[in-house]
Amino acid sequence: MAYSLSFSKSILVLAFISDKIRRGETEYISTKVMSELLNIPKPTLSIIFNNLIRAGILESKEGINGGVRFAKNAEQITLLDILTAIENQKALFQTSFELKAKSKRPESIKKAVIEALNNVEDAMKTALKKTTLKDILNAE
Repeated sequence: MAYSLSFSKSILVLAFISDKIRRGETEYISTKVMSELLNIPKPTLSIIFNNLIRAGILESKEGINGGVRFAKNAEQITLLDILTAIENQKALFQTSFELKAKSKRPESIKKAVIEALNNVEDAMKTALKKTTLKDILNAE
């Protein structure tokens, strides 16, 4: 199982919001504008927004000048925060499987595979926790 494309799109959406606000173009960014400019369907963008709002990364405002904006500063938002908001603690690798072979060797190999994959995911999450949205925004 792989994480959804929504995780990568969420990072781009947040970078877009940051740039618009940094340039003083607007305080809140509308879903319609972002959908058109980033070529992300409105329903997909709405799901992304809802997840980021629920996680406390964005906040929303209804009405003519409404839309979304940051609820936190970019240096306070890690890529792990975004991943968690979008994927809801879903594991990267599926490791729930049953073997018909019940001897010691297949079970020990299964255990080693699960441990290795969990270690890889833990290392990835540690790296994501070290990278903030601000780091992404400052990239050349």
